[in-house]
Amino acid sequence: MRGLLRQLLCFLCLLWLILSVGCRSTNPSTDPEPGVSLNLATKRAQSIESLSYDLSFTIPATSSEPITGHEIIRFSTKDLTQPVVLDFSPGADYLKSVTIVGRSSHYRLVQDHIIIPTSEIASEDNAIEINFRAGDASLNRNPDFMYTLFVPARAHLAFPCFDQPNLKARFSLELNIPKEWQAVANGAETFHEPAGDRMRIRYA
Repeated sequence: MRGLLRQLLCFLCLLWLILSVGCRSTNPSTDPEPGVSLNLATKRAQSIESLSYDLSFTIPATSSEPITGHEIIRFSTKDLTQPVVLDFSPGADYLKSVTIVGRSSHYRLVQDHIIIPTSEIASEDNAIEINFRAGDASLNRNPDFMYTLFVPARAHLAFPCFDQPNLKARFSLELNIPKEWQAVANGAETFHEPAGDRMRIRYA
């Protein structure tokens, strides 16, 4: 009788061990931590290449009204085994649409991040198009002026991006602003066109 009980206990322990190991291996937690962790930044720096942003923002005259944005993020990647993780803090209410090659993305949102599934990513010529409301946390807005200061990792408080200093990117910027405003950027002005009481300005 004791031998039978001992065998039953051993069997139950072995079964519990198999199930617990199996659960850990088939359901790993792959979601990134809040913020931009060193682990996430290191992995992205090793895989993301040829990065560029086409950014545009429509800025209302009144600082209490929301700024809307549109961007296309272009890049190549060496790692097709992991989803692409973009940084964006404002949350679901600020994200209007995410499309890849003209198709709606099956992205997921977790705290501070947009996760693009591997099935939607290619090794080259990726273009993620995003419409969003810009977050205000890193936009210094008042009735007289607005400016941005995105160091060391505050850009993702305003728009979706890979927000780390070791992923350099080329970018173009377009602003749609009240006609009487003046605007400057750290690229040369390439386009300047009035449209009613608004002004469109593009920078290289």
